[in-house]
Parts: sequence; C-alpha cells; structure tokens
Amino acid sequence: MTNFVARAALLIGAFLVGIWLYAPALAQGDKKLQPPVLVTSSGQALDAFTVKTLLGRAGVTASYDAKATDAALAGVKTVIIAVGASNKGFGKAGITAETELARTKAILEAAKAKGVTVVCVHIGGAERRKGLSVQFIELVCPQSDRIVVSKDGNADGYFTDLSKTKSIPLTEIQQSLEVGKTLASLIAQS
Repeated sequence: MTNFVARAALLIGAFLVGIWLYAPALAQGDKKLQPPVLVTSSGQALDAFTVKTLLGRAGVTASYDAKATDAALAGVKTVIIAVGASNKGFGKAGITAETELARTKAILEAAKAKGVTVVCVHIGGAERRKGLSVQFIELVCPQSDRIVVSKDGNADGYFTDLSKTKSIPLTEIQQSLEVGKTLASLIAQS
C-alpha cells in the first residue's frame, strides 16, 4: 500500500509540475489579439496581401503595408507578418533579401519594445518553405507570440516542433483560404 501511495504522490506531483510549466503557454493561447492590426510581409510574397484581403472578408479591419517600417507600429497592438520569399516580389518592391531581413528585424525589435503582439503566418505551403523563404521563417517565427500555418506548409512538423520548443501557440489550418476566418476568431472584436 505504501508503494502505491508513493507512486500516486509522484504522479500527482509530476502532473502539477507539468501544469505549472505549461500554464503560461496555455493562457497565452487563449488570449485574444487586440486591434488595431497591421499586416505586413517578410519576404515580399503576395501572402501578406492575401491575409489582409481574407481578414477583410472575415470582417476585420486591418492596415496593410508590405514594406512597413518599425515606425508603422505606432498605435498598432497586433502585427501579422506573412513569411515567404518571392524573387518577383523583391524585384517589384526594388529591395533585396538583405534589406528585407533588416526591415523585418527592425519591426520585430520595435514590436518587442512597444509590447506589440507578433503573429507569424505561413500560408505559402511546402513551396514557400524552401530557398530564400527559410531565412525569413527562421527569423520571424521564433520571435512571434502566435503562429498560424497551413497544414501543407507544416508537413515536416517544423512549426509544431518550434511551437513546443518556444511555447508559442500554434494554429494549423487545412488550407490557406481559412486564414482570414481563423485570424478573425483570434482577434478581439470591439
């Protein structure tokens, strides 16, 4: 009987320690994102414009600037950064991968300093997980407060593993067209 009581106490203790360790991540996962919202890109793919458009269709008003600077965070409470590189997008925007990385770093630093919530969105699928995109994903996602990713972009479990390692709430959607409604459900409506 004493052995049973000792095992039960050990299991209960392990359970309580687990709750203590994961409670902050669980609480953050339930916390609503606050407007005003800014949508920008990290990599100049059209994914940021897609996110803005689908958010609008879901009834959420958000500012959009694919080349937003850290100054654009004035008055913003949530910044949604769609990650994924596009060589065409770089050409049209007249920027390089290096200047885009610098711009993104400045936004992330300003967001942290100002208490702006950062949401990393990856809806480009498996194709936007390769090449130039990798550096933008690896920059933004670990510094985010929440990650939203399409299932096909997470086929290797990269975002799931990152979410667990960094205690960042992860929402996986079946297809990219769900991103607007999914984000809208996470944003506090006024």
